[in-house]
Amino acid sequence: MRDHTASGPVGTGEVPRRSGAQWTGRMLRDLWDWLARRPLRLAEGERAVPHSASLRTVVMIFTASDVVVALLIDGKLPPAGRAVHLLWVVFSVTLTLGFCAMTIRTPHILDDTSLRLRTGPFRALTIPRTALASVSVAHRSVPWYGLRRALDSDDEVACSVGSATQLVVELKEPVRVSFRKGSPVLATKVYAAADDPAAAARQINRWITEGAQP
Repeated sequence: MRDHTASGPVGTGEVPRRSGAQWTGRMLRDLWDWLARRPLRLAEGERAVPHSASLRTVVMIFTASDVVVALLIDGKLPPAGRAVHLLWVVFSVTLTLGFCAMTIRTPHILDDTSLRLRTGPFRALTIPRTALASVSVAHRSVPWYGLRRALDSDDEVACSVGSATQLVVELKEPVRVSFRKGSPVLATKVYAAADDPAAAARQINRWITEGAQP
């Protein structure tokens, strides 16, 4: 898959795009921590909003099916081809599990100054707390993945691992979002994903209200 995301988090400054080695290293660390069941460590004052559980379930089902098919194929291969086939299966399973681990170990983050919508293997969108108006639940599909434009609007973007989104983030002031290709967008609405959309909307709205209090 080709990454359609922007060149870095938006709202607090851009960062260089991760190299292949950096991406692989992060994936392997997240996979190890996930398999070891290490708790996710957040900085003081940060709150996590998990996402992409349903997508992970689908990916895991397909992976299990692929492993079963691979075992059937392996029994029909000559001995010389089995080693190569086994390496390919191990590589594929590692990459798939690593993808899932990155989405688990990279939840959305609320901190003192911003909402960071994160997508694990792809990029993140950082929205200043002062620019946020409200968050509501609305299920829709925005084609592609990562940080991308909404195809039917000039001022809406989406930031999610898959095409399905469950949250609508309304902005009271536009946030400039840049992409690898095409012109930037002054976004007034952002679509995102959450495992429990209603709970996530309540959590983020409370956080917005707390930030507005003197």
